Amino acid sequence: MLFVYICLVVIARFVYFPLHFVDGKIGTLTIGFSKIPSDMVSLIPFFFLFDRYDGWLINIIGNIAMFIPVGIVWPICFRKLDNIKKTVFAGICFIIFIELSQLLCPERHTDIDDIILNTSGVMIGACVIFAIRKAANSD
Repeated sequence: MLFVYICLVVIARFVYFPLHFVDGKIGTLTIGFSKIPSDMVSLIPFFFLFDRYDGWLINIIGNIAMFIPVGIVWPICFRKLDNIKKTVFAGICFIIFIELSQLLCPERHTDIDDIILNTSGVMIGACVIFAIRKAANSD
């Protein structure tokens, strides 16, 4: 279970707190409604992904890599996640919760791209762990 908690803490760090340092420290979490929710939501897949900023490649890799451990660790810790479908479904539910909770953070943005990329990470992790399990059981 320690690995599940580590996954949650790392994801929360990158999702809810600014990535840049403020006065040499990690910025604080801001909660409130200073923006109109429609300005904080992007529902068109890959519309802003490449044009929004220069770090788009790191964004893609980071969003996928951040959720690979979820796809690996959750099926190990939770017995009911006994196949790839269930693991990916649980991952999608978690990702949607994260994206919707960002609506409470005016400095964050809810984006369909994040859901797609994060789900890809969960799927990669789940494929890895279930391939390892299958190989171990066939020996």
